[in-house]
Amino acid sequence: MKALIALWPATAVAAACGGVSAPEVGDPARGQVAYQKCYSCHALEPGRNDLGGPTLHKIVGRRVAAEASFDYSPAMRRFAQQQPRWTADLLDQLIADPEALAPGTSMTFHGISDAAERRDLIVYLERGVGDRTP
Repeated sequence: MKALIALWPATAVAAACGGVSAPEVGDPARGQVAYQKCYSCHALEPGRNDLGGPTLHKIVGRRVAAEASFDYSPAMRRFAQQQPRWTADLLDQLIADPEALAPGTSMTFHGISDAAERRDLIVYLERGVGDRTP
């Protein structure tokens, strides 16, 4: 506790100067609820690409448009040439407004405007949901 109190003044000064920001941590339980907006098109199990969109299994860090058994739109293939891997930030942008990120995408989802809800969803996906390996 003393260490936290000792760090507080330096952290407060750095934050006031724009040098440090509070970490934004999502809630995977709320993310599971947010996923309900995705499940009709995206499975969580590895290799399951039989819905309208590719699996979201281990999406963070995965190459963009890389599921071999999914037929990506030309817009998403073009996007993959510019952005090689899905990061949490890139997913956040996609979930906020798919059409703005990849114009011409076949993804008909209109996006999630609430930043906290997107963060929760991404944390849920980052947790390896759908990973059935031990």
